[in-house]
Amino acid sequence: MTLGQHNALVTEGDADDAGGDILRSILLPIIASVILLLAALPLPAAALTQMVDLPAGSFHGELQCPGQNHSAPAKPRGRKEDVFVLPGNGELSGLPMRGEAYSQDIFLGERSRADSSKPFSIGFWGDSHVASDYFSEEMVRALGVTREMVQPTFIPPTMDRSGVRLPIHKYCQSAGWSYEYAYTSSQANADFAKGLVNLRSSERNSYLWVDFRAQPQIPSLRSVDVLYVPPVRGEMTLVGISADNGAEKFVELNAEGNGVIHVRAERPISIIKLRLIVGTLVLQGFVPQYAEKPVLYLDTLGIPGATVRGWKALNTEYFKKSNNISYDLVILEYGTNEGNDQNLDLEKYAADLRASLKNLRQVYPDSLCVLIGPTDRGVLVRRTEYQHVAPPSKSFFHFAQIHQRLGTIQAAVGKEYSCSFWSWQDAMGGPGGAYLWLRHSPALMARDLTHLTVPGYQLSARKFVADTRLTNYVRNRR
Repeated sequence: MTLGQHNALVTEGDADDAGGDILRSILLPIIASVILLLAALPLPAAALTQMVDLPAGSFHGELQCPGQNHSAPAKPRGRKEDVFVLPGNGELSGLPMRGEAYSQDIFLGERSRADSSKPFSIGFWGDSHVASDYFSEEMVRALGVTREMVQPTFIPPTMDRSGVRLPIHKYCQSAGWSYEYAYTSSQANADFAKGLVNLRSSERNSYLWVDFRAQPQIPSLRSVDVLYVPPVRGEMTLVGISADNGAEKFVELNAEGNGVIHVRAERPISIIKLRLIVGTLVLQGFVPQYAEKPVLYLDTLGIPGATVRGWKALNTEYFKKSNNISYDLVILEYGTNEGNDQNLDLEKYAADLRASLKNLRQVYPDSLCVLIGPTDRGVLVRRTEYQHVAPPSKSFFHFAQIHQRLGTIQAAVGKEYSCSFWSWQDAMGGPGGAYLWLRHSPALMARDLTHLTVPGYQLSARKFVADTRLTNYVRNRR
């Protein structure tokens, strides 16, 4: 492989070899000068995607992460009187709670597939309810598909984000990285891939190692595309890449390319290691290509704290470049974090939702679409230092009523963009269902009265599959 052929493949080395480190410290300034000169030359079309062939090492066993001395920040201690607990039976008695879930009849629509032989594909975005992946796992089981028969087409760089479970075996990530989220972006037309999050570092030797094995001890990765934000022209970013502890290769990121490094090896591999050598690396995700064909493609792309506004902030043209698959079904689950906003303006929320769905339809114009509304949510009660009950600062139905209004807006606006609506709140029994689910055995609601337990997410997923008749779509692949 030459530098011209692969747009900045410059050398090989062993990251653990001290002599190699000294040699690289001498060569890197020279290499950098050469690369900057080459960067001024026009690039052929073939160089838009950088191709890297890696020699695979002899990896066996578990990925071992380097020792890291990260001291967790001390949690602030609240005063005794600032204790919030679950409301008691006496406080909930007499509240107008329905006690049973509605059976919803949701029609997702008709869609003729260009190639019905391809696996049915689902893209699932949302907040912490989706990020935990318990809903998706049970949805797959309810569809009659085993986990081994499901593959992702995109893996976001949120391995180290608390509350996120991804379809990977293991990862190692150094300090020095930070997240950039589409839903908090103040920039219009922001450059995000389908994960709606960027992982950034400018710290030399920052690393991210990912074990992509779907099953332990079985290397299954044929190749992988590493998606990144192209650096500013004239600024050099140099990255070291290796596979299964094989020799590391240096790649200079292409400022004029499409932000993709196509990494492949001579045989199936398990682990890809990335190391930042020079510059700033902004990772957007991974597109794995596995050796075996699945029955179902499923991308679960939840981010704790996220709102639907992330879709409004997108640069849709940039997004399309990273869109390697057109989903048969797209699912958006939002509303909990919008409902937690003390300054919530429902008219502005409706406008943001329209702008978000407009962008969604620009990138997925023909996909079946369903919006999942927020769950029901309860209110914790403040206790005083002496366990006296303080008057609740909010009605026990405060969040439940807000979520109900948000769901009504989602149902109405969704129709304008050919998106069906499934009420998660109604699936829990309507307003007040959170309290009933908490007292179910086993508990279906978590004790924060915001999130669900694992059995709660599993029951919800089964209701969703039944109400949407999703099994018919997946089996018939229509």
